[in-house]
Amino acid sequence: MRRWQDLFQDALSILRRGDAEAGALRPEEISRIVPWHPQDSGRKLPVPAAGLSASTGDAFGSMVVARPGSGLALAETLVHEFQHSKLGALLHLFPMLDDDRDERYYAPWRSDPRHLPGLLHGAYAFVGVAGFWRDRIGDKVADPEELAPFQFALRRLQTRMVLRTLATRARLTGPGRRLVAGLSHTVDGWLREPVDEGAAERAGAAAAGHRVEWRLRNLRCPESERTALLTAFGSGDIRVPVAGQPPLITPAAADRTYWQDIRGSLYLRPRPAPDMAATADELLTAGEAAAARERYEAGARKHAGDPHLMAGWLLAQAALHPGHRRLLARPERFAAVAREFDPGSWDRIARWLARTASGSRTSP
Repeated sequence: MRRWQDLFQDALSILRRGDAEAGALRPEEISRIVPWHPQDSGRKLPVPAAGLSASTGDAFGSMVVARPGSGLALAETLVHEFQHSKLGALLHLFPMLDDDRDERYYAPWRSDPRHLPGLLHGAYAFVGVAGFWRDRIGDKVADPEELAPFQFALRRLQTRMVLRTLATRARLTGPGRRLVAGLSHTVDGWLREPVDEGAAERAGAAAAGHRVEWRLRNLRCPESERTALLTAFGSGDIRVPVAGQPPLITPAAADRTYWQDIRGSLYLRPRPAPDMAATADELLTAGEAAAARERYEAGARKHAGDPHLMAGWLLAQAALHPGHRRLLARPERFAAVAREFDPGSWDRIARWLARTASGSRTSP
């Protein structure tokens, strides 16, 4: 209890120094915090157990929170969950969208596909989180490690991506359209604000890395496209038709396994170039793309089909060959071919697939 009280007092002092409209929180509006029990933290969850929190629209201002490591982390969590409470209250009054809750969309803060109501909740919450970090930039008392520029840059990128999905895919009501348009206007303004160049680059890399690995874990090429790709690669043809939207992998609930974005978390704090004992992820996030690619390739020889290793290899390849960045848009196409060959052939596959993306009218 004493530890919780200390954390809460630290969080209050941080929140009271902020004045942003988005991400602001009056602490007295929080009615209840329920600690997340440690014995529950071993469950397989789509978010890191260490930072787990949850709320419900039926208990305004209440939340479940796993005990964080700092007052700054608790302050961020309070903002996040109170955003959910606010949207929950709005949803009691105004329907925002008409959706069948089919879980098939990418959410940058989750490991699993999400339905559109979940995307709306996530977008609303992370606009608040982005605003919270925007308000911390330059506040060395609240943020002594100067994490705010990276966090703000990352959350604005991720949130804008989800808002674009909502604007183009969701069947929004009138209030829903106004809400999404207002959130988009806010985030678009933030995207024009200057942020430390290094932090912005690392945030972009972290966002891209999560999306690539998510697609490799959750999507597969249609069988007709996979067959066409393998045939074309064998003949050297660069005219490869695209079969449409890739289908989701739909394992039974009991078989679903969640993954944590370990590589993405390494971008948070810049590190000097690692020594020879560094992991492939550490090398990549330190800017040592060539060495990282070698480590990913060696790992893939031992662990065939591992999506984390394949995603890392693709990210390193794109860093070494900027023209190959187009492969990151549909990494499941690379996987459809690469899974049939030894990792030593991956560079040849990537070069061929990059040519199909630039040389074929039917490619994405």
